[in-house]
Amino acid sequence: MVFFYFFQIFQTTDIQQERLDHIKRTCETNRLGHAYSPSSFFQKLNYNIQLYDPLGFLYCRIQKVGSTFLQKTINRAFSGMKHISQRGNTMLVNRSKDFVDCLPKTSKFMFVREPYGRALSGYVDKLFAPNPFFWNSVGRHIVKIVRGLNASDLSLRCGHDVTFPEFMEYVNIAQTTLKHRDRHFFPMYEHCFPCDIKYNFIGKMETFREDVSRLFDAFESTFSVGMSFKDFEKESDLATAKSHIGLLFAFKRETLLCEPFHKSLLRLWRDLQIRGVLPIDAILPFDSEQAKTVTDLQVTEVVTSVIQNVQNRTMLKKQRNEAKLEAFSQLSEKLIEDYKNLYHLDFELFDYQTDPTFVKNRISLSSKNLKYFNIF
Repeated sequence: MVFFYFFQIFQTTDIQQERLDHIKRTCETNRLGHAYSPSSFFQKLNYNIQLYDPLGFLYCRIQKVGSTFLQKTINRAFSGMKHISQRGNTMLVNRSKDFVDCLPKTSKFMFVREPYGRALSGYVDKLFAPNPFFWNSVGRHIVKIVRGLNASDLSLRCGHDVTFPEFMEYVNIAQTTLKHRDRHFFPMYEHCFPCDIKYNFIGKMETFREDVSRLFDAFESTFSVGMSFKDFEKESDLATAKSHIGLLFAFKRETLLCEPFHKSLLRLWRDLQIRGVLPIDAILPFDSEQAKTVTDLQVTEVVTSVIQNVQNRTMLKKQRNEAKLEAFSQLSEKLIEDYKNLYHLDFELFDYQTDPTFVKNRISLSSKNLKYFNIF
């Protein structure tokens, strides 16, 4: 009965049917599906599938598409219930036949995002924000192959000051050569194989609130679990901010090897402004001297207070769009065309424009004119 009711909820949604039909037509037109060997197929899925086995539903997570929020919320709601998780285990590889057999009986969902915005989110989260793990694993590589002889010794050692144009050049090179790729920047279709697996629900970041509400309503009606929010956007912003503050202080010792902590604090603050979590006119209240002794609790209290006192969420949305326009105004025509061609299946499968307004209306900007990305 679990499978039946969950499946029926999503079949009655017109917009869901439009999204699923569009994917099906695109797959048929481009003759997509079964593009990988079975072992490669299951190895890739292994990092993305979260199968709630006894409950009969499956979530395919795509990095930089709200996956952390969704996974934490779902796991919290179903805490105590047995499920088979994803990422690094050998469940799909060792039990591939069982997995294929269960697919027709399992309700499957995934979330996608406008491809340009996903690339920008990946850059902001992993390289612009203080993240020594990715500075080391990806940033240093970018500095070496893109900046080359013009790179300073500090940049080569830390990889901490990669610009958005440099990041996009790396993404295009990695996707062309299929070398030194990071799964956070893989095309979305490589994560969840929508031409091989028939999903029942496709959510989008652009309609995240509505889609998450519909998804959680289905969980509540089917499993009687509480998954409601008093203020979805504010609670989501608070969760994002607290997570990023936690990472900032967890990485403090490593970031200090590359830059003063005040600059790392400024990166965090600007990261939250680019996301539309904090207003752009909110000033970081800690100077360079105070940053030496500030605690995670103090930063959390300040950020929480700013978020709680936001009155105009429309301005925050406008701010996000402004930051996106500024980011893509830094890119050359060639970088954008190459990205568009390399990620064309993401645009086609999930029905996104290849020339959205922020790409068509971008203007030439020098580093002196940047408002959001003027950290370096």
